[in-house]
Amino acid sequence: MAEPDPSDAERRARLTEADLRRADATVRLAWGQLPAAHRELLEEIGASHWRVVNEPLGSVVDGLLRSGGHPGLSPADRLWMDKALAVWIGPLRLMVLDGGHRLMEELDETAYEWFVCNNAWHEWGHALSIGLCSAEDIAAGRRLLELAPEGIRESIRKGGYRSSQYTHELVANVYALLMIRRRQDLLDRPQWLNEEIYELVERVTGWTERE
Repeated sequence: MAEPDPSDAERRARLTEADLRRADATVRLAWGQLPAAHRELLEEIGASHWRVVNEPLGSVVDGLLRSGGHPGLSPADRLWMDKALAVWIGPLRLMVLDGGHRLMEELDETAYEWFVCNNAWHEWGHALSIGLCSAEDIAAGRRLLELAPEGIRESIRKGGYRSSQYTHELVANVYALLMIRRRQDLLDRPQWLNEEIYELVERVTGWTERE
């Protein structure tokens, strides 16, 4: 396994509790901006809790899984997860966000809020997808990915996901984008989004064009 980046450790050492509270407050803001019905659905499946940390997520998630009596991550998965800003840990019903991630550096207030909120919405969409997609939805992942907008399709392909994860990643990506549009008072189906994918997101997440 690769050794930790010394410069990253030094950078993280300069972060304060206030920095982590800021990240936590922004996740809470993202939670509050979800439609009430979506919060209720997330609460029903046990996906309403999160934790903000100041460490790369691979080791954090591995430790949380093992302490909860679950198998830990493989070295490859730990390395891959170290790059993530936020992850949904299904067995623990917990979202974990790296409040000291390098990508959050030097963002102005508006960009910081959008960035953290988008990642939180993505993980909640992921949780809903994992909790509520059918076996048929998952099996259709490769075909659905071909129907996705090019940008989403390519980001999922380059993300190193298995084909069994395509549907979950697709729902999570689309859900976050729809939440961004909702904040801009754009509630209808975007023209660039395939109708079958939109209907899947509606069914799995409870998405509606009404407030």
